[in-house]
Amino acid sequence: MKAHLDDCFIGPIKACWKIFEFNMYGESPAVQCLPIYLLNEHYVNFCAHQTVNEVLARQNVEKTQLTAWFDYNSVHNNGLGLTYWQFPQHYTWNAKVKSWHPRQWAKVIGRMYFVSPLKGEQFFLQLLLTIFENEKS
Repeated sequence: MKAHLDDCFIGPIKACWKIFEFNMYGESPAVQCLPIYLLNEHYVNFCAHQTVNEVLARQNVEKTQLTAWFDYNSVHNNGLGLTYWQFPQHYTWNAKVKSWHPRQWAKVIGRMYFVSPLKGEQFFLQLLLTIFENEKS
């Protein structure tokens, strides 16, 4: 018990930070995690009381950061030349409407989730997304 109490010691500087309710930890710049998945294999959030038909009937249930990245680049020319992981540096993801918009301020780093080489096609998709710059022909 004493060893545990000794390990929980809070020094005077940390105590002041806690008293004044300053943030103890922070990330600068912010990191935005980007999902990678194959067609129709993305995660869908739902409540326990919802039926499958109710979940599928929701607006934009198929729209994710990855599909919206493809959609944005197919319509707008200003996002061309940016890979999937570079996109959050210049654009912000609006989760309510599920779309990308030009970033006004703040620095953000995009990081793709890790995909094991054992995942096959999903792993190769990740490799392509690290080098593929969406271009119009």
